[in-house]
Amino acid sequence: MLATRGHSCNLTGSIAELQANDFERKEAVDKEPIWRVLLHNDDVHTFDYVIDTMVSVVKTVTRKKAHRITMEAHKSGLATVTTTWKQLAREYSIGLQKAGLTSSIAPDKTGAC
Repeated sequence: MLATRGHSCNLTGSIAELQANDFERKEAVDKEPIWRVLLHNDDVHTFDYVIDTMVSVVKTVTRKKAHRITMEAHKSGLATVTTTWKQLAREYSIGLQKAGLTSSIAPDKTGAC
């Protein structure tokens, strides 16, 4: 026990509670579904603009990967930029939209991140 200013504190109980709460938060994140950030094809922007924008907004995407994603969106009309948890997927999609690209998010059926 630790005594401060005449009060005693049971740190063991507090630490155990913090560890339990931390474990519950980690467990909740582990169970959170994965979402896909989607890039839709458009006939307005150049390939270079789309690639540069993707690399700028989604920091985990390299130029090489952005090029492959852009080509896939061009050919099939839709491509997955990345997979992540919902809030970050939403932020990435909004960032792409603010730059003028057409983007959306969708649950990832594979569950892989």
